[in-house]
Amino acid sequence: MFTKAVAQAMQEAMEPMEAPSVLRNSGRRALLRVGARFAIAAAVAAAIAMIVVMAIPASQGPGVQSNAIASISSSWQSLKTSLFPAPQRKRAATLAVEDSSGFADDPLPLRLRVGAPPPGAVIAINKLPAGARLTAGKRVAANEWRVSASEISAVSVIPPDGFVGQMVVTVELRDGDGAALVGSSIRLSWKAAASVAAQPAAAVVAAVPARPAAASPPPQMDTVRNLDPKEISVVVKRGQDLLASGDIAAARLLLLRAAEARDARAALLLARTYDPMALKQLGASGPLADLAQARNWYQKAKEWGEPEAQRQLDALAPPR
Repeated sequence: MFTKAVAQAMQEAMEPMEAPSVLRNSGRRALLRVGARFAIAAAVAAAIAMIVVMAIPASQGPGVQSNAIASISSSWQSLKTSLFPAPQRKRAATLAVEDSSGFADDPLPLRLRVGAPPPGAVIAINKLPAGARLTAGKRVAANEWRVSASEISAVSVIPPDGFVGQMVVTVELRDGDGAALVGSSIRLSWKAAASVAAQPAAAVVAAVPARPAAASPPPQMDTVRNLDPKEISVVVKRGQDLLASGDIAAARLLLLRAAEARDARAALLLARTYDPMALKQLGASGPLADLAQARNWYQKAKEWGEPEAQRQLDALAPPR
C-alpha cells in the first residue's frame, strides 16, 4: 500500500504543466498549483510513513520495524531526488602544453591539448618574433595570433628564414567572449642542420666538386611521423587551403608532416608543390619547381594507394 501511494504521489507531482499560452496568461496560478502538488505529495508520503510505522506491531520485532523505516527513508529520498535533481557540475577547461624542437627552417608543431573548451573558445598566441607565422589561425597584432580551439592540434610554427635559437611563446585559452580561462608558455627551439663543417677537411674537399650547386637535395624518405588520422585530415585540409591561396612554401612545409606519416593524399599534394605544370596552374613558378622531388613524391603517393599519382607521373617530362 505504501509503495502504490508513493508511486501515485510521484506520478501526480511529475504530471506535465499546461501549454505555454496558459502559462503566459496565468503564470502565478500555475506556480501555486505546482507548489500545492509538491506539498500534497510530501504530506501523503509523511502520512503513509506514519501509518505504516504505527501499523507494524511491536511483536514482530525491531528488525521488521528497522526494515520498514529504511524502506520509507529510501522511498522518500527517491521522491526528493526526482523532484529536486542535483545540479551537474561543469568540467573546468584545461590547457596542456609541451616544448618542441627541430632544425632550422622546419615548422614545429604547437603541442597544445585543450580539454572541455567552452563554445567559441580560441587560443591566443603571443610573443612570436617578426617573420614567424602559423599554419592556421589569424594574425591580430604584430606578434599575436588567434586560433580556434578546435583547430589548435594541427597548428605549426614556421620560423623566420634561417632562424636558429629559442622562442618562448605564451598561449592563453579564452572563451567566446574573450575572457581568459587558463594560460601557459611553450619553449620552441631550432638548431642548425648538420653542415659540412662537422666533417673532416679531406672529406669536405672531396665532396665539394662532386655536387653541383644547383643540384636538388636528396629526398628525405627515412622519416616516419606518428600522426593520428584526425590530425592528418586537418593538416591536409589546411595544406589545400594554402595551395589555393598561393602560399606554396607554407603549404609544402605543412604537407610534408602528413606525407612523412605515409598519407597518400598528402604526398600527392606535396608533389604538386614541386611539379612545374601544377605550379603554373597555381600561378607560381621559378625556383619552387623541382622535377626530381615531384617525381619522388608522386611515386610515393602511388605506392601508398593514390590512383591519381600515376597520371601525374605520366604527365611529367621524362628524366634526363
